[in-house]
Amino acid sequence: MWERGEQAPLSRAEALALGRNGTGNRAAGAGWRHACHVMLYAPLPTGSPPPGYAVLMQLRFDGRFGFPGGLVEPDGESLEAGLHRELREELGPATAGLRLRPHHHRGARVWPAGGAGSGSDAGLVTHFYIRRLAWEELVAIERGGPRAPEHGLEVQGLVRVPLGGGLPAFLRHRFAGDAREQLLGALLALGIRPSPLNEEPAGDPQIQVAGELPSPSPQT
Repeated sequence: MWERGEQAPLSRAEALALGRNGTGNRAAGAGWRHACHVMLYAPLPTGSPPPGYAVLMQLRFDGRFGFPGGLVEPDGESLEAGLHRELREELGPATAGLRLRPHHHRGARVWPAGGAGSGSDAGLVTHFYIRRLAWEELVAIERGGPRAPEHGLEVQGLVRVPLGGGLPAFLRHRFAGDAREQLLGALLALGIRPSPLNEEPAGDPQIQVAGELPSPSPQT
């Protein structure tokens, strides 16, 4: 249930319809940029300690943790094509065969033009994806990260989220946009139960949401 003042989640279709008029054409003066990010995760090998999953995030150039991804080109590039391009740039060659489909989309959030998060004359829509990998795929991405074009520039390195007793300390770091809420909401929705926490983190209770708490700026 959404409380008054909170932003309801947008589906992929709703987000793409922003700025279009009743005929389906883009309305005059309606400017929107789209940014896509993805949580990549994989089950650990048999016999690994609980909760039995690895989740990837990255340390960004600004010292914040976030999910890989970025802005979609405004020249007709699809959301998934833009996200795949960003993954190749940020994570390297191991993502070349990674397929991202509309059904991996889990929600979108709107940052109006001139608002606290858009930082631009055009509004920004941030999309959140979740993609399960095989264990071997995740390890290949980790090993190939240093060969990514953006390694050491936009991306300082990949990290596995510590889903054991280290999660409370990890959550006290700074995160890009609403990446913290995206992470906790995704874990909840996927049924990935971290080891008992010393504190109860506030997570997004609906997987469709790309984040419902205000933050200084979105992920781009």
